[in-house]
Amino acid sequence: MTGEICARCCAGRLASKRGREYFRHGECLIIIEDVPAWVCKKCGERYHHAKVFKKMREIAAHSDQLTEHITVPVARYQPDEAA
Repeated sequence: MTGEICARCCAGRLASKRGREYFRHGECLIIIEDVPAWVCKKCGERYHHAKVFKKMREIAAHSDQLTEHITVPVARYQPDEAA
């Protein structure tokens, strides 16, 4: 897929990369490192082969494969009254 055109909106070129993915599983957010993806050089949109997505889903579903837990602060957006 390297060199293919991004199908989202920008018509940028895709490049093969490995990186961090944030994967939702039920109520949990799992961070999976070193995931292969095709990434648009222009807008950053990420694409995965079906087998990669299935593997991420499998990793998220099996808590025995998790290597660490981290704490992440969460804030709620409150609009200004004047806006």
